[in-house]
Amino acid sequence: MFKSVLVIGHFRGIRLEVHISWLIIFALLLTTMSAGFQNQYPDWSLTSAVVTALVTALLFFASILAHELGHSLVAIRRGVLVTAITLFIFGGVAQMARDPDKADDEFWIAIAGPGVSFVLAGIFGLLAALTSGWYQPVPVALGWLATINLLVAVFNLIPGFPLDGGRVLRALVWKLSNNADKANEVAFASGKLVAYGLFGLSVWNMVGGNLVGGLWIMLIAWFLLNMTQAQSRMYMLRERLAGVRARDLADPDVPLVNGQRPVDAWLYQDVLPSGRRAFLVGRDIAHVEGLVSLTDTRRVAQSQWPDTRLAEIMTPTDKLYHVAPGARADEILQLLNEHGLNQVPVMEDGRVTGWIDRQRLLRSIEIHLEVKR
Repeated sequence: MFKSVLVIGHFRGIRLEVHISWLIIFALLLTTMSAGFQNQYPDWSLTSAVVTALVTALLFFASILAHELGHSLVAIRRGVLVTAITLFIFGGVAQMARDPDKADDEFWIAIAGPGVSFVLAGIFGLLAALTSGWYQPVPVALGWLATINLLVAVFNLIPGFPLDGGRVLRALVWKLSNNADKANEVAFASGKLVAYGLFGLSVWNMVGGNLVGGLWIMLIAWFLLNMTQAQSRMYMLRERLAGVRARDLADPDVPLVNGQRPVDAWLYQDVLPSGRRAFLVGRDIAHVEGLVSLTDTRRVAQSQWPDTRLAEIMTPTDKLYHVAPGARADEILQLLNEHGLNQVPVMEDGRVTGWIDRQRLLRSIEIHLEVKR
């Protein structure tokens, strides 16, 4: 299967990824930078121009990664889980499991990225000055990196959501008004305003003859507008689901299987006919021992399925994520997303009262939203 994202490593539990679209901007940057160096410094050899462009481009994307790590490490310090950082055609994004709960957290998480970029701009600028008498490609590359990091910091501070400046604006309005709803409204409005402004700027550039620059600005504007609208829809979803609880979404028909059942019998006689990905393990609903899912079977070779019991591969009850009957729908979604779960039991006083899987949750949410229109 073709994968659009390549994992390049991990840092402090954060998955570092490169999206396939990143290759496009990397190729464009490498090509234009090589040509620009050759035009500006005609005494450079083709090899010098290309190698300088390659190293500079890689350091630039390392700078973008550092920018996102700034957000991520502050987020983790303030209790917000960060699952991954993805580099893609428009830069990078830190994937946080949830939004911050407090205005102060939102502010410091948002400002950390531009802060890192400003620091990098200063470091690269200082190094460019110190190496000005060296082999010319070195100070040239460092000077370019200083400039581009400064531009990244300044651009991200534009007060339009979802840019960092838009998040800072949301944090400030939230802090001053003590009203998260008002802060979100202002942030989403600012995002749309900036996106429409960039659309206008792109048209101005194209009319003025800068077709490539205008198209690039239009793509950025389109991306910002779509991100703003997606965040706005998510916020509206949470608002509409405010009164929906786990007890309203839970399926009382809990799938149950005996822990002594062989893996192959469970898969072929229970999973495939029912279409369920996971079952609770136990003698009955009052004596649940754990949960077994399709993911658990991947740890066992297929040849060993007949001799492996479900109790050997299940997740025990004491390590099982679960929700109370009064848990909010958005909290359940957050739990599923934060821990990569496809299902979660509903438990009260240590007893299973229901079962929610991702498909049922999304289907139930859709129905609730239809009814509440």
